[in-house]
Amino acid sequence: MPDDITILAVHDLQLLSDSAPISAEIARGAVVGLAGLDGHGQAEFIESLSGMRAPVSGGVSLSHSEGTFPIRNYNDAAHAGLAYLPSDRKKNGIFPMLGVDDNFLLGNVEGFFTQGFPKGGWLKTAAVDASLESFRKDLSISFATPKTPIRNLSGGNQQKVLLARIMAANPQVLLLNDPTRGVDIGTRHALYAYFRRAVDELGMTIVLLSTELDELVELCDRVFVFRDHAVFEELEQNELTLNRLMQSMFGQSAPAAKQDGKPL
Repeated sequence: MPDDITILAVHDLQLLSDSAPISAEIARGAVVGLAGLDGHGQAEFIESLSGMRAPVSGGVSLSHSEGTFPIRNYNDAAHAGLAYLPSDRKKNGIFPMLGVDDNFLLGNVEGFFTQGFPKGGWLKTAAVDASLESFRKDLSISFATPKTPIRNLSGGNQQKVLLARIMAANPQVLLLNDPTRGVDIGTRHALYAYFRRAVDELGMTIVLLSTELDELVELCDRVFVFRDHAVFEELEQNELTLNRLMQSMFGQSAPAAKQDGKPL
């Protein structure tokens, strides 16, 4: 469950010059969903959180025990403890000609080198092999050998390798962009279980953009619904149903609660 400590803060972030600014605080251990009709800004928002897209104005910062870090670009995000899993793994994720081990290593090159990287040092191959094997067991990744080209794996196993890649860096916050897109139902539920463990056992925070509305209902503590490149409505866990999400995505707010005939 989320605690009272803000880890990710969004400050008056504008996705377009004419869109409303977005401000939000996300607590440590929370799972926050992003929903909306295609093209309404949720994809641009998660890319702004990851440092991959510069907003028109405003910004993002990450806070934890080592301090508060502004996120101005992807390198800032990675060094601060943000990890991003893109939606299009073939275009933005995997290196298809490389093996599983190299695809895994590329997410945390610095962590697997001896002191002196990037100008010197040696790759700790035994540490790479041991870490990959640990994730293979934990995520049930299926591949013949670590040198198997990742293009030979199923879509679900490719996605698990990418998840293992970013998890190897021990991030504070996981930014997941449609993480179960194009995977089979078994892989989907295995990923759900892994995300829950990341939150419950490792204390991570997750921001989840998903086109699967039932995924948001099942996993999230709250959901930001986007319209016109701004947050139209914020739905808490006790409000999350498929119908309520659909209504909000099409611009229908919840009716005001009433008590004694008067709005609360």
